[in-house]
Amino acid sequence: MRAEWGRRLESLRLDVTDRAKLHLGSVISIPRFAALTGLLLVTSCGGATVPPPVDDGRTQRIYNKQTGRLEEMLSDRDGDGKKETHAYMDGVRFVRIEMDENGDGKPDRFEFYTPVPAGVTVPSSPDGRVMLERVEEAGNNDGRITRKEFYVAGVIARAEEDTDGDKRVDKWEFYSSNVMIRLELDLQGKGFPDRRFTYSADGELLRTEADPDGDGKFEIIKS
Repeated sequence: MRAEWGRRLESLRLDVTDRAKLHLGSVISIPRFAALTGLLLVTSCGGATVPPPVDDGRTQRIYNKQTGRLEEMLSDRDGDGKKETHAYMDGVRFVRIEMDENGDGKPDRFEFYTPVPAGVTVPSSPDGRVMLERVEEAGNNDGRITRKEFYVAGVIARAEEDTDGDKRVDKWEFYSSNVMIRLELDLQGKGFPDRRFTYSADGELLRTEADPDGDGKFEIIKS
């Protein structure tokens, strides 16, 4: 049993190391759709707002027939002829973005946005009007959500994940200023975190703690 826990812990730590590299020193809350397409939702011509083409081959825009407001935008990011990114819009504001990142024809990443409050500036906002609120990822082929990321003012605050596909969260990540500062793992599969890792702002492991009986009292086993 201990050997199995050791293998699982090493696998999870490697995965966390890869994710930490993405978070350290970078703003990850910029939506992949906006960053990859670089598209303008509207253009200005002689002081008048002119809707872009409905379908230019790479991007398809769907407007409400009654109001003329932009409601959906589909994009072929890699030029393979398949529109793997589907953005749901409220005019020029993002509401939700669905992406097929593994190319199986089904969305596996979902980004949810909320309007930016009046007078508030969010640098990571894709258009200055909305900010990222939550991200969900389907890590299995069955489309089930296995990872959720939660954002505050467009910046990641925490995440939870089911890493082994048993439909229970077994990894919890906590962030400060886009940097993961604490990681908690359920290595025993009992439904509660029994191992905790605390990191510095530059990603250095500060201490490791254990709580094998789940009473909420972690004890330092390495510092």
